[in-house]
Amino acid sequence: MSTPTKAQVLREEKLFILLFIISIFLSHIGIIGIEDSTIMPNYFIALIVSFILMSKANLNLYKILTIGLIVDVVVGQLIGQYGLIFMAIYLLDLITIKMIVIKNEKQIEGLSIFLILSSFIILWITSKNYDMFIPLKTLLLQAIFTFIAYLFFKVIINKYISK
Repeated sequence: MSTPTKAQVLREEKLFILLFIISIFLSHIGIIGIEDSTIMPNYFIALIVSFILMSKANLNLYKILTIGLIVDVVVGQLIGQYGLIFMAIYLLDLITIKMIVIKNEKQIEGLSIFLILSSFIILWITSKNYDMFIPLKTLLLQAIFTFIAYLFFKVIINKYISK
């Protein structure tokens, strides 16, 4: 794997910012056919998982925490909740990559499912502790839709970066 050039890193960071802004917009609108707004995909988790797994946009722990705090303010959640979730995604990915050799696409998809489910478990635990309880069934449905959003982000990233 070659080291990305400054132009490639800048392009990846611009794509991240663009997709982040789109995620803000999508998180405030509904999807046609889904009446229950509580099962909407979590676009921010999908975005972070896709960029971390693809090792794009030169994300590190400090950037991840800052992005998480921005998301907390934008979404109106408990301050630090998304920062904790994004740091957990980052660290779980780092630990998993160090312990397990991941070579093919199916393994990457399995890791993405693991990271998304882990993030929703953290979201569920933190919501339970702060009287913002979200039912587990709702979170599982939201995790499934978030995985689909992850797949869309992955396709967009691959198409944009490969140009």
